[in-house]
Formats: sequence, structure tokens, C-alpha cells
Amino acid sequence: MRDRFGREIDYMRISVIDSCNLNCYYCNPQDNNKNCQAINTLSVKKVLCIVRAATRLGITHFRLTGGEPLLHPQIDEMVSQIKKIPGVRSVSLTTNAVLLAQHAKQLKEAGTDSINVSLDTIDASEYEHITKKPLLHKVEHGIDAAIECGIRVKINVVLTPQTDVVALTRYASKKGTDIRFIEMMPVGEGHTNGVEPYEKVIGALLEVYGTPCHIDTENRKEINSGYNNADNGPAEYYSFHGLDIRVGLIQAIHGKFCDTCNRIRVTADGRLMPCLGSSVTMDLVPDSCEFTDDLEKDFVIVQALKAAIKAKPGCHNFNDNAVTYTKTTETKTVETKATELKAAEVNAARNMSRIGG
Repeated sequence: MRDRFGREIDYMRISVIDSCNLNCYYCNPQDNNKNCQAINTLSVKKVLCIVRAATRLGITHFRLTGGEPLLHPQIDEMVSQIKKIPGVRSVSLTTNAVLLAQHAKQLKEAGTDSINVSLDTIDASEYEHITKKPLLHKVEHGIDAAIECGIRVKINVVLTPQTDVVALTRYASKKGTDIRFIEMMPVGEGHTNGVEPYEKVIGALLEVYGTPCHIDTENRKEINSGYNNADNGPAEYYSFHGLDIRVGLIQAIHGKFCDTCNRIRVTADGRLMPCLGSSVTMDLVPDSCEFTDDLEKDFVIVQALKAAIKAKPGCHNFNDNAVTYTKTTETKTVETKATELKAAEVNAARNMSRIGG
């Protein structure tokens, strides 16, 4: 299905749980997950309903996120069941990999197409400083286990002024995995920690590997799924002499890619988020709804998805704190309540752990 700006929406991120076993300062500064207790968790049945409805609108690629999705007690079964739904082309995960070693084999057997591992440093003390947990060794074991199982792995790095770009790139090269450096978005604590990605990453690697070659990824529509080798999405990729991997930049601010955005999000509390850079969220299945059968429920979800795609803005306004957002709630009777919020207030109040990244 295309939105009102002509973009084809074929990719959905689903936050299946909002708890995490790490407490990265830029994601969860209040340390809300000390005991990994989930406030919201999507059941397998509900996720399957969402995916089934989404495929009817041409959404075919799905990424399961969190929180930390491997904390979901039925994550392996969830992947397996999603893969059985007609129309699904790929199912991928984004994980911190702490629990990946014990799940890798089952995830491969379930049909997982690719895994993105969030890893901001390979220095053990720095890792503990960032995450509040001394678990880097488990992450490395998880990466190795996934690679050994034959799952396509990419490493995602959230850029900060302290990021050791060269060390992380060398690590990724050793593992044979692509690496992407992600510009920190001004969400929650992120508004105080941003750096300019090209200068930080390419500048550092140029001194070691020489001038890079920009990789022309056709029409930039890559959804990082692993279903093929064409990378056409938010990442701008570069190759360097002496490196057999690609180095990607995902720049929400300095390389704004809203014109090619192909995604919508489902939060762990069962709401639709048309754009990460907007305060607009919508009910997926209003609590007041009562259904006589699954067909009626599917119809309601399809209508909610259509409304979310229609509500998707032309671009985010992360870099415009003067803009006014409208917070909208849709119900089954299409009643609408709106509250105006300043962008700075919206972004500062949200933690990435709650909205699926």
C-alpha cells in the first residue's frame, strides 16, 4: 500500500516486549528494567493477527524488536509462525545479543532471515559503562553462534563522541559482518549526544584505509531483511581497500531519508506509530472493541493499518523543536482526540526502549 506521498509501505517493525536486560543510558536512563520486568508484551496470537492483516496491505517484511525481543518467552515460536503466513517475505530481529547464543539454533530453524546486533563498543569496561552490565562476553558468543548457524548478521552502532569507529570496524571485518553507524536521534537522552556521522566515521576510517568508495544501492529501499543482497534503504554504504565488509551510515538528521521511508511501527503496548519522529500514535485494536470472530478482528486491524499509513507524515521534525505535533487517538467509531505538543517535549519524554527503536 502506498501512503499519500507515494511511498510504498512494505516493512513493519514490531516491538514484541518493552523490557530489556541492559540499561543503555541513551535508551533507558531511568534504569526502568532492573529486573527485566515487562510492562507490555505482545502475545504470539496478537502478533500473528497483526502480520496477517499487514500482508493484506502489501506489507511483507517484518522486524521483531523490543526492548529486547529475546526476552519474549515465545520468540522462537513467534518467528516460526510468522514465516508460515502467506505473503511474508522476511522476518528479522534486532537484538543486543546477550541471549543470542542460546537462541541462535532455534531462530535459524524457525526461519529467521537476518539479525541486527546492537553493539556500541568492544571494550569491556566501556560496554559496562554504557549498558550498566558486564555482559560483553555473552554478546560476542551470541554473534559467533548466529554466524555459525548461518544467519546473516549485521552490527549496529549508535554513534556518540566516544565511539571507537576503527576498533568496531576491525571487529566487524574479523567476523565478516557488515557494520552500520547510526546517528543518534533526539529521542529521550539522545538529544544531548549526537555527532555528525560522515565526519566521525568516514573521517576516522579514511586515515586507516584510505579514500572510500561509495556503494550505489539502487533506489535506497533496503529493509535490512536478508531476503536478498540488494541493500536499498536508509543506510548509505561505503567500501574501503582492505575491508571485505561494507560500512554503512544511517543518518536520520544529516542524511534525512524520509522520502524513501517504507515502514510503520507497532509498539509493545499494541499501538501503531506511523513515524518514529512524530508523537502520533493510533489504537491497533481499541480496548472497547468486541469481536464475534477472527475475521471481524482482522478487518478492524486492516482498517487501523490503513489509517496509520494515511497518517504517516511526509518527514520527521527531529531537527525542528518549534514544530507542533498533534497527538491523535483513533477508536473503532473513528472518534478522534488531539492534543498539541511541542516537538522538544515529545522527543525528550520518550525512551527508545518503549517504542521499538
